[in-house]
Amino acid sequence: MMNMETAGSRVDGIDWLGASGGQLAIAFGTGCAACWGFIQTVLVGPLKKQIKELKDECEMRDQRSAQRIQQLETLLLLHGSGELRQQLQAALSEERVLGDRK
Repeated sequence: MMNMETAGSRVDGIDWLGASGGQLAIAFGTGCAACWGFIQTVLVGPLKKQIKELKDECEMRDQRSAQRIQQLETLLLLHGSGELRQQLQAALSEERVLGDRK
């Protein structure tokens, strides 16, 4: 039967399958955890902040666009020709009915 010494568990005086191996595994795990924390802080944190800022900017732009659309619809209803007003009223009514179904 082969003992651990002859099976190659010791290389350069380090017992990889014994206490030294466990210490190395813990050191490796600690290094991985530190690297993960560094990546989260340096890379992911700023990206999340930038994404939130872009979402907020898009929401503000959507609100401004919706307000402008309402202004233009009102102007068309007030100053448009009779046929244009009828078509616009029909489109607005259909939009409201479809919006209620959502």
